[in-house]
Amino acid sequence: MIYAGQMNDLKVLRKSDIGYMLSDGKTEILLHFNETNDTELNNGDNVGVFVYYDKKHRLCATLNKPNVLISKPGFATVVGSISNVGVFVDINCGKDILVSKDYLPYDYNLWPQIDDVLIIELKEKKESLVAKPLNKFDIIALTNSEVKYAVDEQVEGYVCRTGNEGVGIVTKDFAYIFVHKTHLRNNYRLGELVNPKIILVKKDEYNATLTQNKEYMIDGDEIIIVNYMKKHGNKMKITAKTSSDIVERELKLSRKAFKRALGSLYKAHKVYFEDDYTILSDEKKEL
Repeated sequence: MIYAGQMNDLKVLRKSDIGYMLSDGKTEILLHFNETNDTELNNGDNVGVFVYYDKKHRLCATLNKPNVLISKPGFATVVGSISNVGVFVDINCGKDILVSKDYLPYDYNLWPQIDDVLIIELKEKKESLVAKPLNKFDIIALTNSEVKYAVDEQVEGYVCRTGNEGVGIVTKDFAYIFVHKTHLRNNYRLGELVNPKIILVKKDEYNATLTQNKEYMIDGDEIIIVNYMKKHGNKMKITAKTSSDIVERELKLSRKAFKRALGSLYKAHKVYFEDDYTILSDEKKEL
C-alpha cells in the first residue's frame, strides 16, 4: 500500500517521456524527472520516495527528503499567502502545502510573512496534504530533554502562538518559551524569528523577555509614551498613580517600566502634570 505524506519503498516499473512509473505491486504513481535530482533509475530498481498529491489530487513521488512527514512534525518556511485562504509552506517536496486560515490569527497583520518559519504537522485530507501548526503541548512532547537553557541566556526561536496574555516561541531544539505581554514591546506575527532572553526556567517550558536590558530600554519606553500622547492631543489621562491594568492595556508597558520612563521624561522637562493628566511640554513635542 502507498502512503501519502510518508516515505515509501517502491519499485521502478518503466521509464516514460516525463518520468518513471513506480509501483508497490498494486498502484502505479509517477516520479517526474523534475523530482529525481538528476538520478538515473533502471527498471526493477527499488527506491525510497516521498509520496504526495499533485494539484490534480493524484499521488506522485519525489526523491527529495522532506523535513516534515505525517509521522514527523517539523519546521517549514512560508513561501506564499492568500488572505481568504491561508499561507503556503515549503516542506521540500514538489508542491507547497497549505496552512488554512482557520489555524491562523484572526488579525491578518499577525499572519506569517514570506520566509517566516512555522512548526507544523502534516494531515491527509480529501486527497490532499495540508499542514497544521503544532500547539504548546505537541511542541513540549518533542523537546529534547538534553537541551537546557539557563537564566539570562539569549536564544533563537520562532513565534508559534499569539494571544492576549503574550506569545509562545519554539526554539530549533523544540523547546517552548512563553513571553508575557509585559515583556513585549511590539506585536509579533506567527512564524517571526525572535531572540528572547530567558528569565525563568520551569519543568516543561521557559519564561523569557523580548525587551532589552533596563539600561538600554528607557529611551524606547519614553518614545512609546510620547507617541501615545501625540495620538491623543499631546496628553493622556495616565499618570504614575494609574492602575497597572490600564497602563498595560493602553501602552503595552508594565507599570514599573512606565513609571521609570515617565520619571525620566519629567526630569528632562518633556512632560508635566495637570488635573490628573500627563501633558507633553510644548518645547519637546518634536521628540
